[in-house]
Amino acid sequence: MARRRLRAFGACALLLAQAAQAAESSPARSELDRVNSQVGELEQTFLAPEVLARNERLTARLNEGQLLYLTRDFERAAMVLLDVVDDRENKTHPAYAESVYYLAESLFELGNDRPARDYFVEALNFARPEQRRIAVARLLEIAIRTQDPVAAQTYLAKAGELVGEVPDGALFFAIGRYHYRMSRFAEALEAFDKVGADHPLKLRATYFAGVASVRLNRLDVAAERFGQAIDLPEPAVSAAEDTGAAEIRDLGRLALARLLYEQGRLEEAVTAYGGLEERSGQYNKAVYESVWISVKQKDYEGAVQKLELLLISQPDVLRAPDVRLLQGKLQMMLGRYNESSLAYQEVLYEFNPIQADMNRVLEAERGDLEGHFNRVIGSNLAQFDLSTFLPPRAAEFAGPDIQADRALTLVGTLAQEKRDVDEARRTVERIDAALQGPNRVEIFPRLHEGTLRALEARARLVEARARINTQAAGEKFNADAEYQAIRAERVAMGEKYARTPRTASALQERDTQIDGELRALESESYKLSVDIRGLEAQLAALDKYVKDTAASKGESGGERAVYDQVARELVETKTLRSKYDALAQTLDLERIRTGVNDAASTEDERVRKQYVAVIEREAAWLEARGVTFDGDHKQRVVDLDGRLTSFLEKTNKLADDRILDIRRQVDRERANVGRYDTQLAAYQGETESLGGKIAARSFLNVKARIDAVVLEADVGLVDIAWKQKQDQSKAIADARARERAEIEALNALLKEAGSVE
Repeated sequence: MARRRLRAFGACALLLAQAAQAAESSPARSELDRVNSQVGELEQTFLAPEVLARNERLTARLNEGQLLYLTRDFERAAMVLLDVVDDRENKTHPAYAESVYYLAESLFELGNDRPARDYFVEALNFARPEQRRIAVARLLEIAIRTQDPVAAQTYLAKAGELVGEVPDGALFFAIGRYHYRMSRFAEALEAFDKVGADHPLKLRATYFAGVASVRLNRLDVAAERFGQAIDLPEPAVSAAEDTGAAEIRDLGRLALARLLYEQGRLEEAVTAYGGLEERSGQYNKAVYESVWISVKQKDYEGAVQKLELLLISQPDVLRAPDVRLLQGKLQMMLGRYNESSLAYQEVLYEFNPIQADMNRVLEAERGDLEGHFNRVIGSNLAQFDLSTFLPPRAAEFAGPDIQADRALTLVGTLAQEKRDVDEARRTVERIDAALQGPNRVEIFPRLHEGTLRALEARARLVEARARINTQAAGEKFNADAEYQAIRAERVAMGEKYARTPRTASALQERDTQIDGELRALESESYKLSVDIRGLEAQLAALDKYVKDTAASKGESGGERAVYDQVARELVETKTLRSKYDALAQTLDLERIRTGVNDAASTEDERVRKQYVAVIEREAAWLEARGVTFDGDHKQRVVDLDGRLTSFLEKTNKLADDRILDIRRQVDRERANVGRYDTQLAAYQGETESLGGKIAARSFLNVKARIDAVVLEADVGLVDIAWKQKQDQSKAIADARARERAEIEALNALLKEAGSVE
């Protein structure tokens, strides 16, 4: 009896184990297990690190800024560190002092002297000793660059105190630069020589010591310093120190060669010039200067050969007309008139049309060149460029000289500032749109990825719930019409849900497709913009032509009608431009707002909720008829759904918290942009009164240079003709002299023969 009970108990246990195994291996349970694993991974991979990062954001941002600084990406480093420093809540954080120092360094490297000065001054209060010394050196350099003598004296005294405590190469270099700028060359030489041999600035300091020695007329010392600069080993360069070692060495070679030339040591000078490699930025200058050594030695053939080498690396006549002109002179001196004439004609071929273009501008403006440029700059400052006031080829010729014109550069810088402010305003608007957009979580790649995976897991959970219903119902209600109707509704809704993107890759693919379609529309709209720009240019040219014609010949009725038509079409073109700008902005904003929680995603969520509602009605109908669900499926579904909802809520909360920080910065930048725009408006008024005068002066300077090149080439051709005439005259005179000598010799022979008879 006991044995039969034992066998019965064993059979029952076996059946229970098999049932449990079947339940464990059911598709619904497997899917729930998979979703559970995915949710756990989401929480650990995406949520926990973001929470930790939020708590340690300042340290993380500082590390990011320092890394960008060390990789010499100073612009991005400044943006990151400015975000840290501008937040008042960070001032008590231990990492704040480092942020201020590296922000100042980044701004200094970018040439933003005034804000860099302010942050260096702040850094002096709490920076480490070595950072404080660098900060003082930078402040002294900024005072020199901004021509602030009071600040320069203050930081010179501070630098003197610090080097008295701890000798520092950066401070000695800054002191030397100050004395050099003040023409105190002896003090500058002394300071430069104190930079340690192992300091990264030693190479630059040695070169400047040579320059200071030249100014002191201590040429032997200068030659020694330039030689040392050439031979110094490669410095251990840091991001904050000198990085132009090769350039400094080449400048040292060039300076040494010039020094030797001035001392009359011509062969040594030629050797020094020859030390510059072809890849050097100073190579062409070295070759050209060495040509004059050959000229001084009366080695014209050698000079021509050097020029030919130079022309191989510098073939563009427009870039180096002086090389062609010198070639023409040397060829003429060698009696190679055809080659000389060809060199001069090549110069004229390039420069005669440029000179004609410049003259046409002067003729068109009838002496009011200043007024013309006032109108150009004043009405369209944001588009002003240093080369826009010259014909294209003239601008190409003027190139570096335009950039070197400080007054003109000031106008160009103001124009660039205007473009930057306009671009900053547009950027602020785009960022604001992104921050307010329904898909704002996409701003943060990690949170975005986690959100997509959570949506994928939730889609799996929905399918698991449908399978649970199917498994629970079995075949029990196959003949029940009411259930079949409910099930048919669920299946139909499931098919509709299946047509929505339910995986992370599918969601991203749809976003990419929409983005591509929007970009295609942007491309088409850009073509419209090009067409509008063409119309604007044509109408502007017509407008100018009509006005100029009316001003020179008087206005007739027909010309007035044309003028009115052009004016109307200009207004219509401006309307088209406004419509295009609005369209472009709409497309841009739509592209920014595409993604999670956009209109398409909202529709997907509506379909999902409808599907879930149908599944829940089916489950409720089954439960009402006594159907029990296997295991703890129902509770697991509730728990997993709650965890996914919680994950998405926390993700959105983290994104919103970070967006609050960004919005504070955006609001600050919006206020800054408004302030800069107000300042620029004031400067623009001054520019409208001075900019035309500056541009006109620069235009005339460039024209004078072009005229000088053309004149020299013309004179060269005249010289060739004159030299050829001289040569011919000399040949004729020599022939006549020989003829006279021969006649005199013949007469002498005849006289001698007559006397013999």
